[in-house]
Amino acid sequence: MSNIPDNEIINDIKAGNVAAYNVLVIRYKNMVFTLAYNIILNREDAEELSQDVFVKAFKSLSAFKGEAKFSTWLYRIVVNTCLNKKKLKKPVIFLAEPGLLLEDNHELSYLLKQHEKSDARKFLQAAIHLLKDDERLCITMFYINELSVNEINELTGITIANVKVLLFRGRNNLYHHLKMMLKKELKDLI
Repeated sequence: MSNIPDNEIINDIKAGNVAAYNVLVIRYKNMVFTLAYNIILNREDAEELSQDVFVKAFKSLSAFKGEAKFSTWLYRIVVNTCLNKKKLKKPVIFLAEPGLLLEDNHELSYLLKQHEKSDARKFLQAAIHLLKDDERLCITMFYINELSVNEINELTGITIANVKVLLFRGRNNLYHHLKMMLKKELKDLI
């Protein structure tokens, strides 16, 4: 069922097969969570909002006309839900590294290798969190969720020209933040 187009699954759900909705949840859960997390900047809130988004989407599925792609429609729900949440709650940035307390050297070696693989991703995520909200939203949607400038415009209401400006500024600020973070990391190692 994973190769079936979204519109066919949606028609199946509208016809009464509500269990088919699980296919859409599995297909889009990572995208929804990533976007929510990069807007909200809190893992627990992003997980909760992701669930809320899927519930809202399910309840509104009868209104989905298929004029846009389902993913575009779902992105809009994610963005609106998250922005409404941000109005109600000021985000808290919490970046913590779990401690390693292991006696088995083999297990420690394996975990250290896994940790090294994720270092670049952690630096990038931390740098993304330092961006302004609108820059972070555009950078996330363009680079992580691979949306076009037109799709970002359609989903957020930000003009195409402003999306391009925010992407340009976001890339420059991201580069600056990464450079500063890596410079600090290097000084700490020496």
